[in-house]
Amino acid sequence: MFESFHEVVANVSKTVTDHEKKMGRPVIGVMPAYFPLELIHAAGGYPVQLWGNPLPPERADAFLQSYCCSVARSILELELRGGAHIVQAYAFTSLCDTLVNLREIYKRLFEKPTLELSIPMTRTDDARRAYLGSVIQRLVEDLEGVTGQKISEASMAEAARLYGRSRLLQRELYQIRREKPGLIKNHDFYTVIKTGFFLPADEYHRMLAELLAKLKEQPASEARGPKIILSGLIFDPLEVMNIFDEANIHIVDDDFANGWRSVSKTDLKTDDLTGSITEYLFNPTPCCCLYNPDNDRHQHLVDSVKDNGADGILFWCIKFCEPDAFDRPQLINRLKEEKIRTGLIDVELGMTNFDALRTRISAFGEILEG
Repeated sequence: MFESFHEVVANVSKTVTDHEKKMGRPVIGVMPAYFPLELIHAAGGYPVQLWGNPLPPERADAFLQSYCCSVARSILELELRGGAHIVQAYAFTSLCDTLVNLREIYKRLFEKPTLELSIPMTRTDDARRAYLGSVIQRLVEDLEGVTGQKISEASMAEAARLYGRSRLLQRELYQIRREKPGLIKNHDFYTVIKTGFFLPADEYHRMLAELLAKLKEQPASEARGPKIILSGLIFDPLEVMNIFDEANIHIVDDDFANGWRSVSKTDLKTDDLTGSITEYLFNPTPCCCLYNPDNDRHQHLVDSVKDNGADGILFWCIKFCEPDAFDRPQLINRLKEEKIRTGLIDVELGMTNFDALRTRISAFGEILEG
């Protein structure tokens, strides 16, 4: 059932190149995270999400310190090596200091246009809307300059429908995993989610709808082994998911930025684009990189454990991701107060030796079973 998804992830360059030729749309690389893909599609572009890669940062180290996260360094490495030649422009948000600085580096080093969606740090919804109003207007103008097409009401409505359906189908996949733990291997599950980063929305819909139909016909398996929730920024490297499968540990939920935090985003409403994008950015799932004190991440994780019958939470820590690291001590303390068991693993996108991770994951599984 999952072969076609694995093929896409194993051949990203070919996948993007083939679809770019078919559609005749300029490829726009979308940097982490939460940039509304609908805007790019409505302007005639082909959004491809870039969440990092396993390339060792040989050239990127000349521009980013070694203590910057491997997400930013690996993305820059790809462009420096000429591996992103098909990408005609880049779309950035201001998710963290490293990505803001990366945007400035791209401006200096490369001739490709950079599109900017600066996310406000204000507390109230009215203040966010007031700030984003001018930001979105400028962003739309820049997008139209890159693609050479105007965003119309019809194209915006079509884009909202397409990407709203993508997230809806992904939410159905998450629900199947929650209701039938063990039915989908962890590695297969995240490969399906990752496939959506690269495919055009309509092609992704076709593949995902066919998969969901098959999965719904499958009976629930006898899920022996602990059930856990993963918490972190991104779920790469995918190879680590094989370790959970080997250890018979079932991931029943997550709050990854490129996982549930993005999948849970509401549909964009074209009649109030600024207000809808404001809601899209700050809700419904809390994020360590977004200032929204009315959306408590502590309670969200506690509720997720209880709602999914999980045995514990494993924090998936990308090294040198400061926003995630700043949140973690308080989160762990709150979870301990709730008698929820926690563990922690450190990962980097370019890592090739997983022996230490295998030991820690297996040990965490044994603790939960005990």
